[in-house]
Amino acid sequence: MHHLSALNPSFILCFLITVLGVPLGGVSVGEASAASIEIIGEKTQVPENKESDWIYGDYLLQNEHLVAVIAQPKDGRNANMTVRGVGACVIDLTLSARPNDQLSAFYPTGGRFNFHDAANVRVGKIVDGQDEATDEPSVQADGVFWECDSSSALNDEKKKATVRYELRKGEPYLRVTTVVESVSDEPLDFSAYDGVRADKTFTFEKISAHDNAAYCADEFFGQTYGFVSDQPNAEVTWKSGRMRLLQYNDQALHVNEPKRIAWSLHLVPATSVIDLTSVVDSFQGSDANFSTQTLRITDDAGPVERAVVTFISDNKEAGTEATRSVRTGGDGIALVRLAAGTRSISIKAPGYDELTNDLVVTGEAAEHKIVMPTPACVEAKVTDAEGEPIPCKVTFYAADDATQAPNFGPDSASGSVVNCVYSVDGTFRRSIDPGRYEVIVSRGPEYDAVFETIDVVAGKAAQLQATLKRTVSTPGWISAELHSHSTPSGDNTSVQRGRVENLLCEHLEFAPCTEHNRITSYTPHLKFFNAEHLMATCTGMELTGNPLPVNHQNAFPLHHHPHTQDGGGPQTDSNPVVQIERLAMWDDGSDKVVQGNHPNIAQQFGDRDTDGKPDEGFRRMFGFMDVIEVHPPQAIFDAFDKPKEIDKNRMAQWMQLLNQGTRLPGVVNTDAHYNHHGSGWLRNWFESDTDDPAKISISEMIHAAEHGHIIMSTGPYMTVRISAMHQGDAETAVPGEDLIADDGACQIAVEVQCPNWLDVNRVQIFLNGRSTDDMNFERRTHPEMFDNGVVKFKQTISLVLTEDAHVIVAAIGEGLKLGRVMGEQYGEQPPCVVSNPIFVDLAGDGFDHNHDGLGIPLPGAKTASK
Repeated sequence: MHHLSALNPSFILCFLITVLGVPLGGVSVGEASAASIEIIGEKTQVPENKESDWIYGDYLLQNEHLVAVIAQPKDGRNANMTVRGVGACVIDLTLSARPNDQLSAFYPTGGRFNFHDAANVRVGKIVDGQDEATDEPSVQADGVFWECDSSSALNDEKKKATVRYELRKGEPYLRVTTVVESVSDEPLDFSAYDGVRADKTFTFEKISAHDNAAYCADEFFGQTYGFVSDQPNAEVTWKSGRMRLLQYNDQALHVNEPKRIAWSLHLVPATSVIDLTSVVDSFQGSDANFSTQTLRITDDAGPVERAVVTFISDNKEAGTEATRSVRTGGDGIALVRLAAGTRSISIKAPGYDELTNDLVVTGEAAEHKIVMPTPACVEAKVTDAEGEPIPCKVTFYAADDATQAPNFGPDSASGSVVNCVYSVDGTFRRSIDPGRYEVIVSRGPEYDAVFETIDVVAGKAAQLQATLKRTVSTPGWISAELHSHSTPSGDNTSVQRGRVENLLCEHLEFAPCTEHNRITSYTPHLKFFNAEHLMATCTGMELTGNPLPVNHQNAFPLHHHPHTQDGGGPQTDSNPVVQIERLAMWDDGSDKVVQGNHPNIAQQFGDRDTDGKPDEGFRRMFGFMDVIEVHPPQAIFDAFDKPKEIDKNRMAQWMQLLNQGTRLPGVVNTDAHYNHHGSGWLRNWFESDTDDPAKISISEMIHAAEHGHIIMSTGPYMTVRISAMHQGDAETAVPGEDLIADDGACQIAVEVQCPNWLDVNRVQIFLNGRSTDDMNFERRTHPEMFDNGVVKFKQTISLVLTEDAHVIVAAIGEGLKLGRVMGEQYGEQPPCVVSNPIFVDLAGDGFDHNHDGLGIPLPGAKTASK
């Protein structure tokens, strides 16, 4: 038995060539160019795709077929929040001709070793089967290699791993060889497997014709990855989990000795399963060469996006059958590599009659232009009241039993998402199957929605023209979403551009970028849409650590350092007090908003270990917070209507927190992770000197947050002002402000507005968190106080206080829903709006927070004196 040395890369290569007969040459397309390897720097050209996670200092390998990024071996090198410890992992992998990285990470040995030491890296070129190592940051040759020894085993210090990647000109795959050995007198006890993170829309299967090959495929986003053992008798199988495990039998091992094992794979990026299969067939013993075929699918109006091209017969002349497909991108193009032959294909897309064709492949690269018949479609033009284009969301529902509910793409997509079309300029042409549809055109709760029923017939365009009228007037206040996510966060796969689309089309006027554990920016997407004047933004992050959920905090603005670890953001800490202080003090203590996200307020206030016994909690966190999330807003009514659930009610706990003297303004946010109605169903209104998003000052947004000039809502808009006499003068306060009322007499002016798809029927005033019957106004008991137009409630309510009180006003549509404007899930929420408190001081001697009026079990809370 030959020994495969983990310490001698040349010996590994010679072993593969001379003993196992692994071919050095690959299948080339046209003139092969050199392979290269380089350390990524500021001038390096690296593809930017949906799942790209490269940073400066990582390693770029490329040839004419593919581009791969190997993460630098460094402690703390994380691709994102959930794809962690990626040193020596493949974190980006895509085709050169169609850059489209969708891989989160390939983990050699399934992440069982740490690769934290850059001194263990060896790079260079392969010349005549021999390694020539170099310290140069960039190498070009017929073949290049990258190799690294582990710095430690994750759970056993008596093992060592060496990972080696090779890329050669002409080869459509990246070679990876893994060696694991015992570094003690003990025999090696180790199972051969690797790990793959490819999330959400991926499926995991085997290539039917090759037991030694498995793949994961994302059909919608057009990316497939093959994992092929270089041993033809090997068996490769998947084991499910968040990290999928690639398991190998003993036949996959090059070396299987008491103290050492080794195995090798080919990592093959492809556009689809049929594309992958052609490549695997070519280097698994088939005589067939492949060539790249470009399928350009159009109709009389332009590219046909997201068309599914199905290969009915893999090779019509040979008579073999294999049903596989490839999907076009937004440009109507699909790439697939095929061996010579004639294939029967069918092309399908929503709204189009199925088209069948013969595809003739000669063995040379070629472009095939295929024109689809005129589809059934909707041509839309949406404008504002002045006839100008306006961002909008158009939602399609089947209007009769004969019509199928449309599904344009997954909830992680952009543009057309499930049954919604998001259009930043208000125009689109959306192919859709013939039928009768209820169509809802909307742009958030300051606009009336348009409801229409349209008939779509085969081969024709149904015209949809709508005018969105801004009926809700909000002068001096702008809408804000302070907490949402997309795929850079690592716990979802939503296109970040789709998140920005979602925000724009729901009329959010200020939205910082708050990905998990990474500072990044929405600005490139706003520039793409030419929409910088429509939404103010800034860079920020959500710092997400353990314990959950207490250790989640947002902060913005933060200085963005592109293509550095975490975008230049701080690291998490297991102590929430340490973590939030670190975040608050980041960027040399710069002025920023620090937000407590979906908190367990009782745990923070006085029950650190959640055992129900009062302790010190994490109370020091409050000193670093500017605002705290308290959604859902309707829970403010449940605090009294459902007293048995009061200990789980964040709104009630927040009001008790105010009673205890901790003045933290409340906010509500969607925490959206997916793009189908993800943003918009929760929002805040911030006080602002300007109503023009292009002129919004980030410093003013910080000031509004810190001072609680905030209204929280699922849709209704409300203004609250309290007036009182102080030293002979009338004074007025808005939410977040203090007011002195010399004699306790106050006038509370409340106005609630709703668009045509919302309503409220109850207004309640809360005093120190308490509700009273005389401050509860319902449409059924006080019909004269409510109206049916845009203004639902406009009253000035007299109140005489006998003690200092923080005053919160809330309105709700009890028994009502947001409805289908906000989709089937979020549409179940009731219309509700809650103000931040106004603090009314009777004596002018400073506000007295000594109240426990709610009786909420907030551990360690003081009891009010009587």
